[in-house]
Amino acid sequence: MTTTVYFDLDGTLIDYTTPFTELFAQTVPTDASEEMANTYFEQVLSGITQVEEDPYRRAFEIVRQEYDLDVNPEAIAATYIEKEATATHIRPSVRQLVERVATRCQTGILTNGDGRMQRRKLEKHGLADLVDTVIVSNEVGSRKPEQDIFEEAKKRLPAETFIYVGDTFEEDIVPALEVGFRTVYVGEEYQPDAPIAARGTEELARLLLPLIREDTVK
Repeated sequence: MTTTVYFDLDGTLIDYTTPFTELFAQTVPTDASEEMANTYFEQVLSGITQVEEDPYRRAFEIVRQEYDLDVNPEAIAATYIEKEATATHIRPSVRQLVERVATRCQTGILTNGDGRMQRRKLEKHGLADLVDTVIVSNEVGSRKPEQDIFEEAKKRLPAETFIYVGDTFEEDIVPALEVGFRTVYVGEEYQPDAPIAARGTEELARLLLPLIREDTVK
């Protein structure tokens, strides 16, 4: 039996060490007001949700226009992306778990977000080198909880059994179940409808690894 395991990225494999508002304030060449920061993040979220191209550059273009900032949107977007990627952290136990899974079966990362941002995080932590494929919503034109992105995941790494590990019940677990994935919910919030749930890395490993048959070693 062949098995493919996909992991969510933000909140599942990596965590943030610095608030987004602080990262924004460190990036712009002026004292950032709360209104300015909110405008920026609303535009970024809208761009990512609408799977638009280059949402960070577009958000800084709008901020530049509305607040008369003397910045190059492309350059300052690149600066922000680097700052956000640098502000992420992966626990050694999480990395070890991904390594263990990757030696036993096909493994991928399935994440919402902008391709440039998400791939910079993966590069920083060496995660792309551990997995067989990476699927980013804004690169494929579909985002969780839409089913199309999960169907794309099946096509990328065909298998008899698919498993998805994520930290957002409605966005990760529900749609994955709908397209036939087995799922593991990771988070502190109690979700009675989650078939399998883990609160931390050790519990995740204890629950996930038995789902992967020993004879699925690559």
